[in-house]
Amino acid sequence: MTIPFYKYQGTGNDFIIINSFETEKIQLDVNQIQSFCSRKFGIGSDGIILIKKSIGHHFKMVFFNPDGSQSFCGNGARCAVHFAYSSGIINDNPCVFEAFDGIHKAYVCEEEVKVEMSKIGSIESKMIANGEGRNHPSYFIETGSPHFASYVDDKGSLDSILEYGKEIRYSNEYKNEGVNVNLIFGVASNRIRMRTYERGVEDETLSCGTGATACALIHSVHCNSDENMIEIETMGGMLKVSFDKLSNGEFSNVHLIGPAKQVFHGQIDI
Repeated sequence: MTIPFYKYQGTGNDFIIINSFETEKIQLDVNQIQSFCSRKFGIGSDGIILIKKSIGHHFKMVFFNPDGSQSFCGNGARCAVHFAYSSGIINDNPCVFEAFDGIHKAYVCEEEVKVEMSKIGSIESKMIANGEGRNHPSYFIETGSPHFASYVDDKGSLDSILEYGKEIRYSNEYKNEGVNVNLIFGVASNRIRMRTYERGVEDETLSCGTGATACALIHSVHCNSDENMIEIETMGGMLKVSFDKLSNGEFSNVHLIGPAKQVFHGQIDI
């Protein structure tokens, strides 16, 4: 069966989107997912998104990592919402869609898409020693996907993300379930730079939406800041995370905000 696909990117995080809204016959196995995501032998992407019908909501987003595993993807969600509007699947703004981690509300605001993040966990403090014996302030939080994040003292240290990411991701604590690993450099109380090693991709990605959300909330706690919006500099561009900080240290009304763009479209055989 030959079907159309659409290639999207959100701050360099790129995805293959397939419209399965009118038919449930489109099913992908692990080998197909891995092949399509391959940058040497396939289309190349950080994941595949199927847009399906949802009972009671505007649509359902089914996201696959390049290894075939499933999770929630923040940048993928923004791209999925942009596609759903541009293709005429939905017209309501905001819309409500179903994903791996629950129900999300989303808004299209000119060139940006704003997605409400659900199921934000508590921030756990971690202590990890680097090779020189120094301790990095480190944290763990669930933002639809699990994220481990450590601070660095200078922006040049962000370059160690690939080595550091593998070290944490395959550590005894995380090797079975996996974890996304981030490095943070604090620019100001309302601005950070970050790099991300993503599980499922098993490499650095130019951007990570759930990672940006995690790092923004961590930065708010780390700096004891009163800011309710953090700007995030990723390798692929700028993201913003807005939130309400509660007195008990938790967060509500968390939104990931950034651009989403269709790059090209084509056809594939499945």
